[in-house]
Order: sequence, then structure tokens, then C-alpha cells
Amino acid sequence: VKALKSSGFDEKQAESVVQTINKAVNETVATKADLAILGADLEVQGAKIEALRETVAGIQKNMATKTDLSNLETRMMRMMWLQLMAMLGMFVTMVVALT
Repeated sequence: VKALKSSGFDEKQAESVVQTINKAVNETVATKADLAILGADLEVQGAKIEALRETVAGIQKNMATKTDLSNLETRMMRMMWLQLMAMLGMFVTMVVALT
């Protein structure tokens, strides 16, 4: 206020300018407390992201396991069909041999 008054502002103008500048600085400049809160929030968000990554990795592993089981089931069904055909072939061979 003194510096503004010495350069030609009256008391009211000088106080108004200082209040406006103080308000702008206080509303836009982050304090140490603001940064500490932000840092804590970032840590929490980081932990949540890491937990999400672990969940996704587990899901991916589970999906791979289901795919492996599906492939195993397909191979087992093929083997069962082959065994059935072999048994049917043996049955037909026995019937032909007996007739």
C-alpha cells in the first residue's frame, strides 16, 4: 500500500489493488499444505492403480487358464471319438468274423 501511495495512488486505490492481488495469489497459488494433500491423494490413486493392475493380471491369467481348459476339453472329445470309432470298428470286425 505504501509503495502504491508513494507512486500516486490514493489510500483507497492502493488498498484495492493490494486486496485484488492478494486474493488472486491466495486463490491460484498452491501452498505447501495443498501440495501435501495432492501428494497424499496421488499415493492413494497410485495404490488403487496398482491394485487394478493386479486384478487385471489375475483376470488375464484366469482367461488363459480357461482357454487351456477349453483346448484340453476339445482334445479329450477328439480322443473319445477316436476310441469310440476304434471300438465300433472292432465290433464290426467281430460281427463280420462271426457271420
